[in-house]
Amino acid sequence: MSKAVRLAAGDLDAAEAVLEEGALAKTVVHLDAGGGLSSGVWESEAFTWETDGYPVDETCVIIEGVVEFRYPDGSIETYGPGEAFAVKKGTPLVWHQDG
Repeated sequence: MSKAVRLAAGDLDAAEAVLEEGALAKTVVHLDAGGGLSSGVWESEAFTWETDGYPVDETCVIIEGVVEFRYPDGSIETYGPGEAFAVKKGTPLVWHQDG
């Protein structure tokens, strides 16, 4: 029988930190349904990452901290705890977070 999967920041306590985009990050994948769909919890130190095209379609809910997206047209969007965002694959942006 399938059940819902709870995603919680505390799941990261036992995860090993790895270097991603120049910052230490932890990831726990709870569900990998195939076809590119997965669900999990992620945290990272402060970093800034620029891409000409976001590598995947992604939806995130911010549990702690703040994420700022800067776009080529100069606009900025900021997301904090309790807020969600979706990024389409191929979107050019600068991802910035203070950790």
